[in-house]
Amino acid sequence: MGKTTAQLRELWAQFRCDEHKMVVIPFGPDRIRVAPPTTAAWDALSAVLEAHQYRIRTDDTDSYNCREITGGTGPSLHSFGIALDVNWKTNPYMKTPDKRQVRFSDKPTQELRALDVKAHIADTDMTVEMIDDVLAIKTKNGVQVFNWGGHYNTAKDCMHFELDLSPEELAAGIDHDTVRGWPTSGLFSAAADGADPALPLLPTIGAGAIVMPPQSAIGSSDDSFVVIARGGLRLRSTPSESGDVARTLPTGTLLKVLRRDGDWALVDLQGDGQADGYVFYSYLKRADASAEPAAAVNAIDQSRDFSTDLVSRMFPQTPKANIAANLPFVLMGLRSRQIADATMVLMALATIRAETEGFLPISEGISKYNTLHTPFDLYEGRLGNNVAGDGPRFKGRGYVQLTGRANYRRIGDQIGVDLIADPGHANDPATAGLILAQFLSNAENRVRGALASNDLYAARRLVNGGTHGFDRFKDAYERGWAALGLHNA
Repeated sequence: MGKTTAQLRELWAQFRCDEHKMVVIPFGPDRIRVAPPTTAAWDALSAVLEAHQYRIRTDDTDSYNCREITGGTGPSLHSFGIALDVNWKTNPYMKTPDKRQVRFSDKPTQELRALDVKAHIADTDMTVEMIDDVLAIKTKNGVQVFNWGGHYNTAKDCMHFELDLSPEELAAGIDHDTVRGWPTSGLFSAAADGADPALPLLPTIGAGAIVMPPQSAIGSSDDSFVVIARGGLRLRSTPSESGDVARTLPTGTLLKVLRRDGDWALVDLQGDGQADGYVFYSYLKRADASAEPAAAVNAIDQSRDFSTDLVSRMFPQTPKANIAANLPFVLMGLRSRQIADATMVLMALATIRAETEGFLPISEGISKYNTLHTPFDLYEGRLGNNVAGDGPRFKGRGYVQLTGRANYRRIGDQIGVDLIADPGHANDPATAGLILAQFLSNAENRVRGALASNDLYAARRLVNGGTHGFDRFKDAYERGWAALGLHNA
């Protein structure tokens, strides 16, 4: 049974009209702003639309918008970051007091169906088959994810897709077997998404990692990049979504960027200085010229394996509601820094267990370790604190307890947030998630090395510099591996 608008408003109330909590993600050729826990759902919707070759226009597609609901009272679900309008020019809102069924066009192309909409013969340029596939998307617990406005009784809002479940239900993860068009290739198969079989497949070296091939054809200069797109990256003839697809480059492919063209990059696959086509620049990661030839790099996103229920097993004393509310921000931060494989997600979660077991971004409390006479006076003159009052001003905050002016400045600059002007912003859940991810990203190679050697003590010291919370860290990390059905060998 679907949820009412009133129920959805209550379930997603924490995101209402809070633009700072929203995240921007790709949606076809567009970028949409949505609530962090919902990103996997929009990925699934995008896959279905692409599978039906439905073209998304950027000028009449929109997501988050703090406004009143159309034709009613109260906030629109767009205000919560859980609704999306797609191509409203050819899917117009209209009232239907007779409660008639939505009218689909039987024309074979989107352009011809749009003409039927203009002639008032149809209500939408979408197809019944595509909408059926959208409504078939379910969570791993079998809960339907989307509702479509074309099925409303007294109005037809065919542009409108909205989530029809709670954050807790969505946290179970998307069942990708229900998503038409979702890559089914595991890490990367030559058959995946039209990948060119002439391109070598790269052997795996454990969960979420690949071996980089020797860099003979592709050099190791500053223009060398590696493909990080989970399902492979399309190489196109022109810098446009409408450009012909020459091939799909598997995750881990090395290439050179010859020049940027807006969101696109002109690339060279052979290392001969000749252009081979265009790819989305945002799905490339700069190759580390100083890395050893067989350095491991993150290849896939496994963050969606970490449901609220699974993470609760790592935090046996923590309220489940805290985990459900904050886990999406942590995972989003890790994805933004491309360290969302199982090993690094477990490292991040174990770090939170050691630092802030309540799974909340918090401010450091007064203790004998930070206070002698006045609060946090033991931090004065240390950690880059060079102005009177910096001790309490830059006390520990967030999931990872960022401390000291120098760290606030360094991490703030890296994530694009002015933490010097507003140190308290480090306790904003979305910002705290980015801070944790950036902290781990800065030490990524050393953290991975320590974990690969099963040296949890060394891994913990890379974050905290001491042994504080190590028992909790170790317990959470090992519980996580067990919950995933894996082992750390």
